[in-house]
Amino acid sequence: MLETLRGFADRLLGRGDAAITVPVMDGVLKPNRALEEAAVVATLEGLDDLAWDGSTLWASAGPLLYRIERADGHRALPVQRFEREITALAVQPFGGACRSAVALGGTQLRLLSLAGAAPPGGNALTLEAVAGQPLRSVNALAFDAMGRLLITDGSAEHDAGQWCHDLMSHGATGRLCLWDPSARQAEELARNLRHARGALASSDGSLLVSESWRHRVLRVPYPSAPGSTARGGVLGPTVPGSTARSGAPRVTQVGELPGYPSRMAPAADGGFWLSCFICRTQLVEFVLREHAYRKRMLREIDPRYWIAPALSSGDSFLEPLQGAGVKQMGRLKPWAPPRSYGLVLRVDRQGQVSSSLHSPAGGKHHGITAIADTGDALYAVSKGSGRLLRIPLTGAGAAA
Repeated sequence: MLETLRGFADRLLGRGDAAITVPVMDGVLKPNRALEEAAVVATLEGLDDLAWDGSTLWASAGPLLYRIERADGHRALPVQRFEREITALAVQPFGGACRSAVALGGTQLRLLSLAGAAPPGGNALTLEAVAGQPLRSVNALAFDAMGRLLITDGSAEHDAGQWCHDLMSHGATGRLCLWDPSARQAEELARNLRHARGALASSDGSLLVSESWRHRVLRVPYPSAPGSTARGGVLGPTVPGSTARSGAPRVTQVGELPGYPSRMAPAADGGFWLSCFICRTQLVEFVLREHAYRKRMLREIDPRYWIAPALSSGDSFLEPLQGAGVKQMGRLKPWAPPRSYGLVLRVDRQGQVSSSLHSPAGGKHHGITAIADTGDALYAVSKGSGRLLRIPLTGAGAAA
């Protein structure tokens, strides 16, 4: 009842969730061209995710898994082709080798070695449901120190590639899950998230999860006894589902972001990197609150031309354009509202944004969907351009 009254007051006064204001990019968020001017080390169609195992960089593009050779320049070497698009990727050293986890089509997880063979014990393990609910939109994976796999299932209503549909329809069916392959058990840790799109095991013993449509990163505690309450049977090659532990308290680790947070990666010297795959604008915030207009737009307009964020822009004259985004004398205003943008945030151990990397409006390296810190450099995936970027972290030209 109290929540209903608070929501009514917010809508009446234009505050809280009803406000269309967007945080100003100033201070540590002041725009720069670090991503726009970053070295391009590979161009791959469908490039989407990255993973670093401590010695080797891996990337996914469409149905292909690549190994990125960093010596003597950079080369992307295809390692394995799957039958469906890889929507998420994670790797971890395992028994002297490495194992990988991939999400295929957003609906199935597959655990296997990076050579293509299954882990010790026979067939590759797969997971297709958690807590009795099929996986629908798996978009991020991360191993923890115990070899368990963190999973973000972005939506129960839209496929992994339909994130814009989920945003514009006010989706709130995302969840964070935990899979323990050794115990053959999986469980739900948080549900009803407004598009979960990234997870990371924090050094303080908690879990971090990106809740994109709420513009924040949440901290969720680990279950006290991982896997102990799973009520599913022993999981064979395919995992049908398990239990839910979604009552854990959630604490905002990083909030009021100017973009929609996505995948995370640990920083070599503490804290973590956070990719924002799209940025917020007042016009989109306004449309999200004008329900009659928004619903008619979803019904009648081609999704490519919705008043909505995009991973890239400027390719068609049919795209929606705000007056402030019109070029004058052949130049785009520095303050032009972006339809697409490139943004990576550095978050310190205290949960404060300490620096940022940008590809501003009018740039090409937009739609940053994944990052990986190798110690000497930060690698970033620009899905909007299909490019893998390298930003040095040490030496001349190092990012702040």
